[in-house]
Amino acid sequence: MKLTYKISRMAQVLIASCCLVSCNYLDVIPPAQADFKDTMKDEEATLSFLYTCYGGTPRSTPYHYHAFEQSADEIIQPYAYSNWQQQVAWGTISPAYSNGWGGDDMNIWIPSYNWLGYVHHFLSLIDDLQPVGVTAEDKEEYKGECYFLEAYYHFRVLQAFGPCPIIPEKVDPNVTSSDLPGRSHFDYCVNFIVGKLDDAARALPATRPNNELGRATSTMAKALKARILLYAASPLWNGSFPNPEWKNKNYETDGYGNELVSSSYDREKWTRALTACQEALTAAKEAGYQLFDIETANKKADRDGIALPFIPGREEDTEENREFKERVRMFQYMVTANEGDNNKELIWAQRIELDAQNGGEGTDCRLPNKVVKRSNGVYVGGWAAMAPTLYSVQHFYTENGKLPAQDPNFYPEEEWYTRFYEGAQSPALATNNLDGEDVKNDIIKMHAKREARFYAWIVFDGTQYSSKINNGNPLWINLKNTNTNGYNTSNTRNCAGTGYLSKKFIDPNIYFGADGTRQHTAPRRPLIRMAELYLNLAECYAALDNEGEALANLNEIRRRAGISELTGSDVTGSMTLTDWVRNERFVELFEEGHRYYDLRRWAIAPQMLKAGMRYGLDGLRVNPSFEDFNKPTQVNQPFKWDDKLYLMPVWSRSDMDELYSNPQLVQAPGY
Repeated sequence: MKLTYKISRMAQVLIASCCLVSCNYLDVIPPAQADFKDTMKDEEATLSFLYTCYGGTPRSTPYHYHAFEQSADEIIQPYAYSNWQQQVAWGTISPAYSNGWGGDDMNIWIPSYNWLGYVHHFLSLIDDLQPVGVTAEDKEEYKGECYFLEAYYHFRVLQAFGPCPIIPEKVDPNVTSSDLPGRSHFDYCVNFIVGKLDDAARALPATRPNNELGRATSTMAKALKARILLYAASPLWNGSFPNPEWKNKNYETDGYGNELVSSSYDREKWTRALTACQEALTAAKEAGYQLFDIETANKKADRDGIALPFIPGREEDTEENREFKERVRMFQYMVTANEGDNNKELIWAQRIELDAQNGGEGTDCRLPNKVVKRSNGVYVGGWAAMAPTLYSVQHFYTENGKLPAQDPNFYPEEEWYTRFYEGAQSPALATNNLDGEDVKNDIIKMHAKREARFYAWIVFDGTQYSSKINNGNPLWINLKNTNTNGYNTSNTRNCAGTGYLSKKFIDPNIYFGADGTRQHTAPRRPLIRMAELYLNLAECYAALDNEGEALANLNEIRRRAGISELTGSDVTGSMTLTDWVRNERFVELFEEGHRYYDLRRWAIAPQMLKAGMRYGLDGLRVNPSFEDFNKPTQVNQPFKWDDKLYLMPVWSRSDMDELYSNPQLVQAPGY
C-alpha cells in the first residue's frame, strides 16, 4: 500500500477531530478522547496514524507550477498567470494571506506546525497505549520517524521564513497567548533540528523496501542534516544577514537573548557542515546508493521501447555519438525512473499520483501547447508554462565542460544566434506531424555542441521533444509557427515566450494518442539524491580552501555528465573555485527547488534577481522570421529584488493572524 494513500485514509479520521487553539500555527489534536485509543489499537491502526504524520511532506513543491521555489532565475512563466512564484519574483508578495494561487503550497508556516501537532500527538500516545502486535523495537523505530518529521517540519519553516518558533512537544490546547513561543535564534533552531535528526538516525534503518518508500531512514536523516548545516554555514546565516538589527522584542532564546541572527563569521560552521556532509555521503554509499548510470537507463529504455534522441550535429551513427545520446536519455530517466527501475540515486523522492487523463501540473505545465492532433481535428497539448531563461541556456556547459562564453573551442558569441545548419536541413528530420509542414530544423549555434544535461532538459526551436509522444511519432518543436507550437494570440495565457521549454521530469515514454488516450508514468521526483551530497561536500571543501577535494567531488558529477574533469588550471580569475561549485550546482540540480534557497543563502540574490536580468529569445511574436525570433530579448515582466525577499513573511488574514494572536512573534524585516 502506498504511503500517500495511507496518509489520506487516516487523515480523514484525525482531521475531523481537530480543534483550534489560540494560535493557528499551533493547531493540534485535542486531548485524547475515548475513540482516540482506537488509533493505536493494533499494528495496522498505529501505522495508519504514523503515516498520517507524513501528510506535510512535499507532494508537488517545488515542481508545482506556482511554487515559490520557481521564482529564481532558472525559468519564467506566462505573465497572465500572476501566481505565487511571480509575486515573489516581482517583489509584490505581502503578509496578506490569499486563498488564490498557492494556498498551502505557499503557506508552509501553518501547515508545518499543524502537522507537528499530529507528530507530537502520536509521540504522546505511543508509550502509554499498548497496540497489539507492536513490539518495543517497533515503537523505537516509529519514534525515530517522528523525530525525523519534527526536524523536517521545523526545517521547512526555517529555510523559508528564517528564525522560527520551536515546538518541542505537544502543546496544551489551553495555552495562553502570553505563553506562546516567539522566534528562536537561527543557530538555536539549527541545533534543535540537528539534534532531532541525530536521534532519528540512531533509531532508523538505512534503507526501506520498495513497499515502504517515503518512510524516513537514517540515510535521509543524515543527508538532511548535511543540507541544514550547509545552509547554516552559508554567508546569509554566517555573518552577512542584511538586517542585523532585526531582533525579538518580547521573547528571548536561551543563550542568545533577543538576537535572531549571528552578525559575525564563524569558520567552525563550515567545519561542522563538512563533517556532516562527509558522514552523509559515506552513509549513503554504505547503504547502496549511487549515481544513476547509462547501463541502468538503457535497460529501462529497452523495456519502454524508447529510441535514442536526436542531437544536432550528431546524426552520424558512430560509437561516440551513440554514447552521447545514451547519456542524454540517461539524464531524462534519472529524474523520472523510480526505485523499482533500479534508480539508486534517489535517497528521498516523492511520487505524484496522476489521473490517467491528467498529467498534473508537474507535467502539463512543461508540455508545448500542441502535442497531437486528435481524430476529431482538435489539438491537444500542455500549457507551455515552464520557460527556461537565456541565463539557464548560457550556463549549461558546452560539450567540452566549459561555459559557452569561456570555451575557446565553442562558437564566438557573435555567432550564437545564427543558423547551425547551413542550406539543407538535417537528413534526420521528416515532418512535425502536426500540420504537415516540413521542419526547417532552424537550430542556432548556441544549441549545438552542448553537454548531455542540456539536451535532456532544455527544449529549443527545431529539436525533437520526445520519440513517441505524438501518436507514436516524434514531436518536432517549431516555436516560430502559430499553427504548431508557436505564440498564438488566441491563447496568450499559455505561452511564456522565452523561446525555450523545460523537459525536466517528463517521462521519456510519454504518449498522446490521436484517439484521446494519454499514457505516462508519474516520476519519483527527487527531494534528496546522491548528486546533491557530492555537491554539498564540494561546497564545504571550497569554503575551507581545500581546492583538491572540492574539485574531486565536482568531478564525480562531471564524469557522470560526460564532460572533462576539472584541474587546478581551470580555477582562474574568470572562473574561481566558488564559481565552479555554484555553476555545477545550478546545472545538476536545475529546477529541483535548490536555486531559490541557494541564491539567498549565498547572499547574491540582489545581483542575480534584480530588474533587467531575465532574458529569453523573442518568442512572443506571431510567426516571426528566424532572425526576429532568435534575438536576445529582455522578458517583459516587472521582476525586481528587495532585501525583504530573503525571507517569506508570516501570513495574516482576518481569521488567521499569527502576529496578533502571538505577541512574542515578530514579522520578517521589510514587511
